[in-house]
Amino acid sequence: MNLAHTLINDYVICYRFIREPDCIKLKLWEPSPLPSEHGQSEHHYLYIINFSFSHLDDAEAFLRRYLLTNGAFDIPETDFPEEGQIAILPFPTWGMDQ
Repeated sequence: MNLAHTLINDYVICYRFIREPDCIKLKLWEPSPLPSEHGQSEHHYLYIINFSFSHLDDAEAFLRRYLLTNGAFDIPETDFPEEGQIAILPFPTWGMDQ
């Protein structure tokens, strides 16, 4: 199993590439690890972001940088599946190179 694939209860970032006639859309979200304090919510994620790119190469490059910044390992350069989830570290990794 590739390290980028997830196990149950991992922290993950989910993604989906959506091919539109004039662009590639990249949807990113992080599922909520805890249930809502107000019971079941229709939204089971911490955040969701939508991006548009002219080319798939640009979308894949952005996704790769985003995942590495958020603590993912063993990320492919290109040829991401159309949809997936990638394990990340459970704590921020920004600025750790300082």
